[in-house]
Amino acid sequence: MKELLAELVKNGILEAFEDENEFHLPFLLSGVALVRKGALSAGAGVLGSVSTWGKPEIDLLRATVEPTRLLNVVAEDFHGCFGKSTHQGPAGLAWGAVLGDLVSRVEKFHEEAPEFITRVVGLRYEERFDRIESLKSGQPVSLLWEPLNPYDSKAIRVLDVHGEDLGYLRKGIAHRLVPRIRKGAALSARVAVVLGEEFDVNDRLNIEVKVWDTHADNPAVQ
Repeated sequence: MKELLAELVKNGILEAFEDENEFHLPFLLSGVALVRKGALSAGAGVLGSVSTWGKPEIDLLRATVEPTRLLNVVAEDFHGCFGKSTHQGPAGLAWGAVLGDLVSRVEKFHEEAPEFITRVVGLRYEERFDRIESLKSGQPVSLLWEPLNPYDSKAIRVLDVHGEDLGYLRKGIAHRLVPRIRKGAALSARVAVVLGEEFDVNDRLNIEVKVWDTHADNPAVQ
């Protein structure tokens, strides 16, 4: 947050905020800080609580969040990865204004992106909650497609370096990654950020996923 504030002061961005819209500035800054850290779901939730989005708010978002990171946020939201969607509210309109032509990439983002950040869900079960306490940013994790999963043949499980179960990728993301795996793509991942206990458990573990596409069919997993 200190780095973000220093950046805003240096560039004079805060000077555009008048008294009447200063009250939601802390929420705006908190949301941006979380998104920049890699906590997309938590950050989007805070940004979604900002009810007024005028030129100062949009300019701040444009100046502080990289377009590709914001595209990642909007794609996750679009595919229901945050639970309650915010892309149809005031925040969603602001995100669209910042993204411009990049909006056209939202729907197929996870089918085409070489890397992205997403959250791990299901941490409330099977003692997974306790396992995330020892995780650090940058630590590798494994992604395991489970074609024989009786509940979802496109489920992708997340494992720590010891092979312990951490949870799953959201269904909307996993179902877009499996076709890439079937074509020969490999997945790697690492911890982006682990949030504190004050956050919802399913917002706490955020990972960066990389997709190594070969663009070659792999009959063994068809």
